[in-house]
Amino acid sequence: MPALHFTTYIEGPIEKIFALISDITQYDHWLPHSRAFGSVTKVSPIPVGLGTTYVDTGPSGAMQGLITDYQLPTHITFQQSMPVKLLLIGGTLEMHIRYKLEPIGQATNVSREVSFQLPGVLKAAYPLIVSTVRRESKRLLLVMKSYIETQPDKD
Repeated sequence: MPALHFTTYIEGPIEKIFALISDITQYDHWLPHSRAFGSVTKVSPIPVGLGTTYVDTGPSGAMQGLITDYQLPTHITFQQSMPVKLLLIGGTLEMHIRYKLEPIGQATNVSREVSFQLPGVLKAAYPLIVSTVRRESKRLLLVMKSYIETQPDKD
């Protein structure tokens, strides 16, 4: 499975950033819609944790999601799958999105790794998937950084 790696440095505590990433019920409040992201629905159970399922809906379709790793406040992994059709041939796009958070004083280094698998003839869509993952990952990390760094701390 190919993997794409992205990192950013965020002026904010690791716990606050982990809470933002892990609380998928609140993505609509801080992450604007895009060509890849629309909304997260059907989250179960709440509160979110290991084994939580959800649906990540965007313009390209609905991805069934599952949280497969949840280690507060340093690691979280999302597994997503979506049926894909290319002409008359179909298959399932499988994605894994892993976050690793490392505290650096009062700031946090956030790493996002996205790996995916396309079956058979759907591999022809590889360049499109890579381009979409790159664009969306960079956008998401920029929005996350801006959101964390501009939100007032609640005491």
